[in-house]
Amino acid sequence: MLLEIVQVIQEFSCDGGAENVSWELARAFARAGIANRVITNRVGGVVEPGITIERVAPWLARIPTRGLLRHIGRLVVVPGFSFAATLALRRHPQAVVISHGDSLGGDILVVHAVNAASLASKRAEGLRLWMLNPLHLWVALRDRWMIDGLRYRRFVAVSRRVLGELHDYHGVPEDRIQIIPNGIDLARFAPDPEARRAVRAEFGIAEETRLLLFVGHEFSRKGLAHAIGALTRLGPEYRLLVVGSENPGPYRELAGARRDDVIFAGARSDVPVFFAASDALVLPTSYETFSLVCMEAMATGVPVFATAAGGIEDYLVDGVNGYVIQAEAGDIAAKVDRVLSDPDQVATLRAGALDTARRYGWPMISRQYIALVDEIARAKQADRILAQAV
Repeated sequence: MLLEIVQVIQEFSCDGGAENVSWELARAFARAGIANRVITNRVGGVVEPGITIERVAPWLARIPTRGLLRHIGRLVVVPGFSFAATLALRRHPQAVVISHGDSLGGDILVVHAVNAASLASKRAEGLRLWMLNPLHLWVALRDRWMIDGLRYRRFVAVSRRVLGELHDYHGVPEDRIQIIPNGIDLARFAPDPEARRAVRAEFGIAEETRLLLFVGHEFSRKGLAHAIGALTRLGPEYRLLVVGSENPGPYRELAGARRDDVIFAGARSDVPVFFAASDALVLPTSYETFSLVCMEAMATGVPVFATAAGGIEDYLVDGVNGYVIQAEAGDIAAKVDRVLSDPDQVATLRAGALDTARRYGWPMISRQYIALVDEIARAKQADRILAQAV
């Protein structure tokens, strides 16, 4: 049947988590010949033919959402866009609406994270800084309306963990939830020997150095302290490269005598080249819902050493594409050193990582979304026919 899809996302770009998912889905829909529109406030990147952009509340894009006053800016931008986008949806009553959490209604809600579960994890760790962010109050109210109120026909969970959290924290019936994992751009993330040489040359890293990679903006939650602790237990042939925008000062101190072996690259837009340059990804994170960075590493042929947190346990298999680690420096160091000291095992894990990533390529993931959209479109059509008959 004839389909029209409308996605709602505050920022439409190929960076980030939800932003990247919306971007890749729009590309996949366009390539499948499906008319699709994106209601957004901000566009980052060149939009492919076949995708219609509908910008709402453009004045919101002028409000800064980064820097010292980012929480105040987001408290205006996020709710403001949600209300504006919800009103804009009235112009598309026949479309199947996919929201990434940025509208107060629709047909499919893609749940990239359950905020209540994330905050529970932070409370369990004794973290309280999140309480200073007023946006959490808005998110709690929004989720109560959208999720508790079952305002969507179907909820897409990006992992089994998210499915459980939707049920446990919001009471969503399991028959209203469908698991569709995040996809990976296998053209953008792929082994690249030239990028490997270029990055190592940029940071003065010898080819024989065993380079560990950490990627993430929340250093505390994602366990950078544990990764640095592991480095201090490893030999001088190891270095740690950190990609992320948080303050590196305390972590340099934590490295002690090995501080020169921890390289802070800051926030980078060319993340794929860092995967290509590394020998292993280390992510001792305390909470994830899917962890796209782990899948990006695998697509680049890089073994993953990560905690079984969130969606990671759905695809990380010991001895196949990496190893599950504990958030403890000794455990990380022992497993990393054992593997990287064995070239045959490294080759096995690299091959397994690539094989895993192929199963998460966007062509396969988008087909699951298209099938779901078709199902919802038929259900809406049936409802209209029934309403007309009455």
